[in-house]
Amino acid sequence: MCSVFAEANALYRAQDSAPDVYETPELTDDVSTLPTSTARSASQASSYKDAEDDEDAPIDHRRLHPDQARTLFSPAQIDARGVDFSDRVDGKRRSYRASSRRRRKGEDGTEELGDFSDEEDETLERKLARLRREIEEVREEVERREAQNKRAPGSEGRDGLVSQEGKLSELSDILDHLHTSRGGVSAGAEAQLAQKLGTSLRVEGLASTVPERSLPPTTYTVTYAPSYQQTHALAKAADFDKRLALLEKALGINSASVTNPSSSRPSPAILPTLDTLTRQVTALSESSPSSLDVISRRVRQLTQEAEKLTEARKSAKAAQDALKNRDRSDDPAPSSVAGGMNGEPHGLEDPEQIAKINALYGTLATIESLSPMLPAVLDRLRSLRAIHADAATASESLARVEKQQEDMGAEIQRWKDGLEKVEAAVMEGEKVMGGNMVVIEGWVKDLEARMQRFGR
Repeated sequence: MCSVFAEANALYRAQDSAPDVYETPELTDDVSTLPTSTARSASQASSYKDAEDDEDAPIDHRRLHPDQARTLFSPAQIDARGVDFSDRVDGKRRSYRASSRRRRKGEDGTEELGDFSDEEDETLERKLARLRREIEEVREEVERREAQNKRAPGSEGRDGLVSQEGKLSELSDILDHLHTSRGGVSAGAEAQLAQKLGTSLRVEGLASTVPERSLPPTTYTVTYAPSYQQTHALAKAADFDKRLALLEKALGINSASVTNPSSSRPSPAILPTLDTLTRQVTALSESSPSSLDVISRRVRQLTQEAEKLTEARKSAKAAQDALKNRDRSDDPAPSSVAGGMNGEPHGLEDPEQIAKINALYGTLATIESLSPMLPAVLDRLRSLRAIHADAATASESLARVEKQQEDMGAEIQRWKDGLEKVEAAVMEGEKVMGGNMVVIEGWVKDLEARMQRFGR
């Protein structure tokens, strides 16, 4: 039967040898050959918009955008460690943790992802809250590892847990102090004491199971300690005294003669002495004999005027004493004196002024004992101030000196290279001159021989 159909099909194909003809309708004004709809590209880079689709169309031609869908979930972070996704009845269901990061859109339209910690607009309160939350998470992790180490045989790794527990306690105390200083509600003294005791007991319990090792010492910084400030001031004074001794030793000044009041004449400071010597040497070196004569006459004139002034002061003091004696001899009557005493008290009879005068008289002995060394100390302090001012610019001076030395070394090297070239040229000239002398000597001998032949 199949063979019959095959033979019939072959006969039909043999008879139908004419080409296929397709008829199209004739074009009119109201008939268009363009298709009613165009096929849309399936590429992801197509330029059509979903908003242009007809909502009443029976078929939804809108496509999915994988890139846009992926960006919606890109800031999410899923922590699925230790999570059981199976449907076992006896399994412990543990939820996973999902967190999202901030998204910030730039001026060019790009989006940046980041944590709360790397944002500039995060406030201090949010930072403190985030740090406290992270410390609690780390504490829970440390406690979990501690429980695992307790169940496991041996005590390996517990010293690290002890140090981590101590660090966590220090961080927690720092955050509590910051929170309290920012005006937050701090826990009561009993709660803080219980927390510290619990932390110390927990750390000591862990440390008891660990063999003795050399742990680093814990240091604490006290915020307000007057004794510490006083000790610090004493340390500064001791350091200053040591620097003074080093400077005096470097300058060749004996500090014993300055600090000893019994010495007849304390040694002067080095800088005023150098200044005086510089002026004297300058005056002697730059002055001419005529100017020295003028200066000597001026000095004699000033000496005479000083003597006259001293005599005038003595005569004025004698006249003042005589006037006081005459006033004492002409005292008023006793009644007027009594009336004056019954009146208002004199300024010297004020108790406050009398106390001040007595205090000054009490310190007069100390002032008199310090008066010989006071000018020397002031000169030393002025000298040290000048030395410190010069020491502040010592680095710049050293830099300038080093630069000058480098320039001088480069210049010396250039001179050395030039001298070597000159020596080489001189040696070459000597060699050339020696060769020329040999050649000229041969010429002279040849001429002498010719002259002898001509003379014969």
